[in-house]
Amino acid sequence: MLIETLILALVISLISGGKLSRLGELVLREFWLVPLALLLQGAVYWTTLKNITVGPNWRNSVLDTGSYFLLLIFTLRNSRLPGMRWITSGILLNTMVIAFNGGVMPVDPFFLPETLRKALSVGQGTHGLVSATTHLAFLADRFYLAIPGLQKQVFSVGDCVIDMGCFILVFRTMKKLSTAEKLQVKV
Repeated sequence: MLIETLILALVISLISGGKLSRLGELVLREFWLVPLALLLQGAVYWTTLKNITVGPNWRNSVLDTGSYFLLLIFTLRNSRLPGMRWITSGILLNTMVIAFNGGVMPVDPFFLPETLRKALSVGQGTHGLVSATTHLAFLADRFYLAIPGLQKQVFSVGDCVIDMGCFILVFRTMKKLSTAEKLQVKV
């Protein structure tokens, strides 16, 4: 859903007079934390999917939850940017539900195909099924979106908040006047 949100933000920004080049002016502090977090999430997903055990059982849940803390640090270091507080809030919501559920994001099984339900019920991947023992279930992946031509998606409240923040960040950055344009307006 994030990719669709970013595309929508780009299109609306361009239609309303925003400039794509302004995204190049965006200064993101500690950006290296984002690929590191994604690398950790990918490694956890891959080792879980391939049923590879390296180290103690709790390692994957700590690494997956820790990757979200890296994203939180990144967003906090950039909190003055437009929309970044929304992104921080969404990541915090997702981090809480993942941390309270052993390092996995619970997913409502109602929206999943049977094969995926079976895989998640035996612990494959970085997601689990919502059950009676799920903590903070209202923050889990409980919403479903099926737009023709796009991939069907299950998402959480945190994902929606992150998407709103990303939309605001792209839109306001593309619509912002550059320093040269501000000087022209004053003259």
